[in-house]
Amino acid sequence: MKKKNKKTPIFDRQISGFVAGFLFPIIVFYIYYWLKFNDLQFFDYIKSMHHYKLLFKVLSLCVLSDLPVFYLFLQFKWMRGARGIVMACFIFALAVMAYRIIM
Repeated sequence: MKKKNKKTPIFDRQISGFVAGFLFPIIVFYIYYWLKFNDLQFFDYIKSMHHYKLLFKVLSLCVLSDLPVFYLFLQFKWMRGARGIVMACFIFALAVMAYRIIM
């Protein structure tokens, strides 16, 4: 009797979780801009956020939007994908720390 080859779902890969964990906060950041400040050009908005030293504070708050995605990955038992989301969150945290040290 042959065993069935179980293919892992595409979202149960670490790279898929990393991409989802990296892109979702950026999409939420853009939606926040679009809903609140769409009268400004996007790059002018980013420049003003940088000028007032709010850019990475807002981006770090957007990382909280990874929590529902992480929970969804856990519900579907895509553990490798959930690991990728955590890795993306750590990279965001390192970027915020580096920005704090440099600026």
